[in-house]
Amino acid sequence: MDDQDRKRTTMYKIKTTCVIVGGILVHLCLGSFYIFGNISPYMISYLRNRTSEHTLRNEDNLWIANAASLATPFALTIGGLLDRYLGVRIATGAGCVFYCLGVALTYFTIQKSLVFVALSYGLLSNFGSFIAYGPPAQTAVKWLPERPTFAVGMIVCGFGGGALVFNQVVTAYINPDNLSPDLETSDGEKYFTNKAVLDRIPSVFLLLAGIYVCAQFLGVLLIFTHPSEKKEVSNKDTTHEKCQYGAVSKDEEKLSVNGEDTEDNENKRRLLLVYLNVFFVSRQISKAPVKTVLLKVLTNKNAYIWWFILFLIYGGMTFANSLYKAYGQTFISDDHFLALVGSISSIFNCLCRPMWGIIMDKYGFQVAVKIASACFVCLSCTIMHTESLGKIAFLVWICGLYASSSAVWAIGPATLAKLFGVEHMAINMGFIFIAVTAAAITGGLVGLNLQSDLGWHGLFLLAGFMGATAFLITFFFDGKDTEGRPI
Repeated sequence: MDDQDRKRTTMYKIKTTCVIVGGILVHLCLGSFYIFGNISPYMISYLRNRTSEHTLRNEDNLWIANAASLATPFALTIGGLLDRYLGVRIATGAGCVFYCLGVALTYFTIQKSLVFVALSYGLLSNFGSFIAYGPPAQTAVKWLPERPTFAVGMIVCGFGGGALVFNQVVTAYINPDNLSPDLETSDGEKYFTNKAVLDRIPSVFLLLAGIYVCAQFLGVLLIFTHPSEKKEVSNKDTTHEKCQYGAVSKDEEKLSVNGEDTEDNENKRRLLLVYLNVFFVSRQISKAPVKTVLLKVLTNKNAYIWWFILFLIYGGMTFANSLYKAYGQTFISDDHFLALVGSISSIFNCLCRPMWGIIMDKYGFQVAVKIASACFVCLSCTIMHTESLGKIAFLVWICGLYASSSAVWAIGPATLAKLFGVEHMAINMGFIFIAVTAAAITGGLVGLNLQSDLGWHGLFLLAGFMGATAFLITFFFDGKDTEGRPI
């Protein structure tokens, strides 16, 4: 390999790194919705004290989570279409604009009512979040085609890590003196009434929106379109047909890569084969009508199996994600520690995503999902013992729940890519994420209507039952990738 080839290879690696870093920056902000469990008690306390909605309960924060989930499947599909026709930067940037706007508008809506907060912080911000969710991950897979699950895991690792940073920002800004809720109702619920704490709650959303704008702007700039997508390839070019069957002639081995001719040596042939067999084919397939792409998903048994697995695990995790702080306040009087629980658990949510990706790449879908769901069941069914074991045990259990449930965010997109092709991953995620909407709404209604009857222990046992059902469903999955190999 001569100097020119080394430079080209080095530049490819640099851009690949930039794409990963840019995707992580974007997802780091998008994933800050995981601060919801920490910030929602402040929001409910403010609404109870500063608006006419004096009877709100902590569990009512689930209406915000429900509103957030309504936009998810539509936003994911829109994001995939924008990426397909306008490019990854426009798709990601458009989503980021909506996301930041929704967070900023919450400065005004929280001073009105829960409904308006659900529309801004829930519906609008998450509509933008999931427009921007898929394109960076799909682009990362194109730059790392040999390790698709790891590439997705790295990107969504940022999504899982958002709370690590922003939980601390929120708590340090709103409650720097570590005040505990000072109002306890007859049903044991606790709320803030301190004037200084309440005064800072609306403006925290302007602070967050400002940080998001800066970080996401940089992230979008770092996400490069893959060079294969910039090439004009004729529909009549027989290279496409040959690449579909893995046939590459001597003349085709000299096709241009990054605008320059390659020579006939082993290293360049390998790089060229990656471009031809993965990316040129992807361009041709991506021109298939959207309805054809979606029809393929809608008629695939394994897509529905994954749909139910995601529904069950995410639905069970809704209780911990939205209500862990409200539950922890019933036996832990340390607001900063509960914020720390959210931050440390986000580390596990972040770092375990690529770990699950590696497990799936090495051992397959069945092993990865069975391990994840089994861990989730064990932790959900035993979290009530942390009340006697102490607050460190509570931290460990919440971290474990996030670590186990994070598997779905690395395994899901990679499974779609293997079942239907990476070029359709962002579009197909819209169908799969209908499960997220259904799970969030179901979990929210259960939390709102059954918490007083089941109690906290009953809610987490129900989550464990849902995880156990997901474990059993995995036995029916027999999906194969586009080359006929078991996933």
